Amino acid sequence: MKFAQFLTRFVVVVFICGFMAFANVVPAIAAQSNQNKGLQQLPNIQLKTDEAAKSGPYPTSELKSNAKQGLNEIQGTADFNKMKRVGNEDTLPAVRQAEKALDKVGDKVNSAKDDTENGVTSVLDKAGDAANYVKDKAGEAINTLTEKAGDAAKS
Repeated sequence: MKFAQFLTRFVVVVFICGFMAFANVVPAIAAQSNQNKGLQQLPNIQLKTDEAAKSGPYPTSELKSNAKQGLNEIQGTADFNKMKRVGNEDTLPAVRQAEKALDKVGDKVNSAKDDTENGVTSVLDKAGDAANYVKDKAGEAINTLTEKAGDAAKS
């Protein structure tokens, strides 16, 4: 029984080692078989590179003529007047930034003013309620004193 287990384990270990060796060798063999294709294309690429280097630079006259027709080759003159640029704007960027800043300040001032008005109104309402409460209690105290003085006078 022990010999059968040993033999089974040995066969499994040999199989795993063989599989790992095969898995590591196959990519190297595949790389060697595709290596010749790249070498065949290299002289053609070198010839094209040499021709491009010997020829003159890209003609810029075509680029300049296209640039005169519009903003760029793709867009042309479409939406030319809608684009924001220095030529078609009435206000300077610094003026626009100052206006935005002043609008923000104005909004904050208005917000503070509204908060102050609400706070003052709330305080005045509370003061009025307190004055009415004091007046009612003073009236009740006077009525109580008048009744007690009347009772004392009767007796």
